[in-house]
Amino acid sequence: MRLPGSRPWRLAALLLLTACTPVTQGPATLPDTVAALPGPADPARVRVLVMGDQGKGGEVPVRVAQAMQAVCARDGCDLGVGLGDNFYPAGPRDVASPLFRERFEALYGPLRMPFLMLSGNHDQSWVWGGDGADPAGADVQVAYARTHPQWVMPARTYRAAVGDLVAFFAVDTVPLASSLPSVRPAERPGGPWDAAQRAWLAGALAASQARWNLVLGHHPLFSNGRHGSAGAYDGLPFPLQRGDAVRELYGVACGRADVLLGGHDHLLALFAPQPECAGTWSLVSGAAGEVRPGMPGRRAAAFQSDAGPGFAWLDVTPDALTVRLYVLDATGAARLAHEERITKPGTP
Repeated sequence: MRLPGSRPWRLAALLLLTACTPVTQGPATLPDTVAALPGPADPARVRVLVMGDQGKGGEVPVRVAQAMQAVCARDGCDLGVGLGDNFYPAGPRDVASPLFRERFEALYGPLRMPFLMLSGNHDQSWVWGGDGADPAGADVQVAYARTHPQWVMPARTYRAAVGDLVAFFAVDTVPLASSLPSVRPAERPGGPWDAAQRAWLAGALAASQARWNLVLGHHPLFSNGRHGSAGAYDGLPFPLQRGDAVRELYGVACGRADVLLGGHDHLLALFAPQPECAGTWSLVSGAAGEVRPGMPGRRAAAFQSDAGPGFAWLDVTPDALTVRLYVLDATGAARLAHEERITKPGTP
């Protein structure tokens, strides 16, 4: 990866400078932050809208938001999920930024439901948009949530539940797969923050009494898109950039979580449980702002599409978790491209 407008040696010097910063002590444990959600109208059914990488601005997110409203008006929606890259090219540095109104409130406010939000690499930009090296961008979004209840993000890592039906576990994958090492040395892969987040996720999943458990992260575990799968992101050589630590983080959820939800690649995809992550499905929903055609990966997928912008819709009941993937057609209407019914072992 090259620093825009600079020579490769300048990027190499910057990488060396940040990588050699001494690691400072970070948290031995992460606080178990719980997001409060309103009770559903039907405790035996929760309908969840899932979008990712929607923060581009322009006409595409507007059309996607309108298509979401149509689906919710027809089939119902109780809760939204935003999988990061809420703003491009970089996240706001102040809670008073008009970007919050332009790229969230104006588009998704009409849905009148809370969104579980997390940040992506563009939200945590430092030197250039998308380098993912400055968690201060995520801190601003946490602060925004304190005064805007539709944006649910009490911390960078948190959990939320709807009764005993479904639990959500939001993680921050960005410091574990950034283009540049984090400006907070303790949060780099292999450091105390990395270990604490893995321990928190493992413990929270083990303690969950929910029927369904969903892990939310910006970077996907598996993808055939341009960025690729964790541990091989973008074909880059360094463990940080290729996401080795992201793969390790999701590893503690494999077999414990029912679905891993991610974005980052600007497409839609659904993977049945893979040998590397038995018992857990993987969903990629990163097409709410733009689509980036091209899927060089060859991993078998239950469904994948880069044909147009879109989003996912989940229908969660005690018996099944139904995934619907919608792609916008030429008129801007949401076309059902794939439906998958996921059940627990032993469930008809």
